Amino acid sequence: MKHRMSRLQRAKQFMPFAALRGFEALLTAIARPKEDRAELSEDQIDELNTVLQSVRCGEWVRIVYYNKRKYTELIGAVDMISEQLQILSVQGTVIPFRHIKELNMYDM
Repeated sequence: MKHRMSRLQRAKQFMPFAALRGFEALLTAIARPKEDRAELSEDQIDELNTVLQSVRCGEWVRIVYYNKRKYTELIGAVDMISEQLQILSVQGTVIPFRHIKELNMYDM
């Protein structure tokens, strides 16, 4: 006696199979166009240096920085700032000074 498959069971045989989970999402992320890093003018660099010198740990800031492929905005408290290492840490995110595009004090 032959066992006949239902149409649903038969259709499942021909369903697409995704062997690599998340691969489609990865391809989509890579396919996004890369945003070029902006070159700051001398005035912008001077203004940024002035703000960097006045920022203290615990103060809230709004920062726009280059994060691999695009600019990212982050608002939070400054965890650490090191002039020697040329880095700033906001909410656990370490940002090199050279990646900063905008830095402003943030009033809560």
